[in-house]
Amino acid sequence: MAVGCGQPSGPPPSAVATAPPVPAGVLTIGSVSLNPTQEYEVVRPFADFLAANLHDVGIGRGRVEIVGSLNQIVEEFREGRVDLFIDSPFPAVFVWQHADVEPILRRWKRGSDVYRSVVFTRADNGVESVDDLAGKIIAFGEPFSTSGFLMPKAALVSAGLRLVNYEDPAASIPRDRVGYVFSNDAENTMFWVLKQKVVAGAVNADYYEALAGDRISELRILHTTEAVPRNVVCVRNSLDPMVVQAIEDLLLEMHLSDEGGASLEAFEETTKFERFPGGAEQDLALVMTLLPHVQEDLGP
Repeated sequence: MAVGCGQPSGPPPSAVATAPPVPAGVLTIGSVSLNPTQEYEVVRPFADFLAANLHDVGIGRGRVEIVGSLNQIVEEFREGRVDLFIDSPFPAVFVWQHADVEPILRRWKRGSDVYRSVVFTRADNGVESVDDLAGKIIAFGEPFSTSGFLMPKAALVSAGLRLVNYEDPAASIPRDRVGYVFSNDAENTMFWVLKQKVVAGAVNADYYEALAGDRISELRILHTTEAVPRNVVCVRNSLDPMVVQAIEDLLLEMHLSDEGGASLEAFEETTKFERFPGGAEQDLALVMTLLPHVQEDLGP
């Protein structure tokens, strides 16, 4: 068989499709963490996914800004250096109250759309209600944790208890207050209660049974908090409305595609994003009511 020589094997150069230029716009996701390297590794792929799917509204690159406090993230929003913030409800509402942002969606995380906390103790120590915690020590998880600290602390304070932070779980606590220490981990909290290092602890209600395991019969729940949204998405109000709408549409549809679902799973086991069933103000009303009880823990 004869083969023609000197003929081009593909279409002429003028017919070869060229990729459109990447838009110059940048979408910046802000986050608060005391471990910025780890947080960056978690958030950066998610930021890249969003940017790659927002070319139609001029976004070509994702950026992540990690800061060490909520006051700093508020300042980043005020200066226009951050566009998006996704966090648990107490930090999110704090930022909502102090910066020009709007909560637009809620985030399902690890299969849950809402948070509840349980305050628990050993069943054999005579503590039968939260009022019996006066003069005793309770263990919370991490200082920025909604379910492990902010929500249960706010609930106890709203019940009339006076909570004071101590460094030593063996400290002597006056009868007119409840001392608290940080275990920095839900497993530690459970272990400390079971081993009687502290009288009570607070953890995410979703994990309580798994953490207790076959020793759950040794425990008593003293209080279960009301439910609040698991996570909240806040967007800068001065961002182009077309970009905001495109972000919202993209987040709402991510779980419907294989690529989007994989990105969600990699982003701290996110299940999906959805609109607030009753609207942001209604669904976050409890958090706004309880926030003053933990304001000092979040920022001045």
